[in-house]
Amino acid sequence: MIRSVKLGAACAALALLAGCATSRLVSQQSNPDYVGKSFKTIMVVAVTSDDLLRRNYEDRIVGLLAKRGRKGIPAYAAVGTRGKVDEAQLRQAIERSGADGVLITRVTSVERSSGTVPGATVAVGIGVGAGWGGFYGFYSGVWQTVDLPPEQIIGPKWTASETRLFDARNGALAWTGVVDTRESDNFAAALTQYIDVIFDAMVNDRVL
Repeated sequence: MIRSVKLGAACAALALLAGCATSRLVSQQSNPDYVGKSFKTIMVVAVTSDDLLRRNYEDRIVGLLAKRGRKGIPAYAAVGTRGKVDEAQLRQAIERSGADGVLITRVTSVERSSGTVPGATVAVGIGVGAGWGGFYGFYSGVWQTVDLPPEQIIGPKWTASETRLFDARNGALAWTGVVDTRESDNFAAALTQYIDVIFDAMVNDRVL
């Protein structure tokens, strides 16, 4: 059974990726019109109210773009460090920057796997280890049992996020990818792997 966790706000949810370490690309799609036609300048937008995570993510994507000869612009530098901005402000920032592409990443859902392990009767197994109690000890051990009640198991948290690459000039969607990320505690490893999954997918699809 999977129980969905309601998000207070999508802009805050991206911060959950900071606690995740195993990311996998579950779907991707590129627009044939943009395959092999990379954008020259891309504004990178992380939709989150966590300013530290936002800067870290945007700066690292910008760095990877530079290695491929593309100019990247972190949204925090063009739009500002405050929270949500309206459409007009975002469009103006993109226009001022001269970007011809816009890369936006946001969280779409957070789920936690859970379930119930049914009760059972199991052997205590006293004296039945290898070399202990002889054959009778091995035999008699199965008669000594204990009843275990049902147990609720709470599994790991999974965060689903989507990254989209748009043509800034006409709003056309050039590429989209959805990533599932499993909860963990290593921030550095989590962010590195997540960014690599997203960036490598776009490179392989030839939209960067």
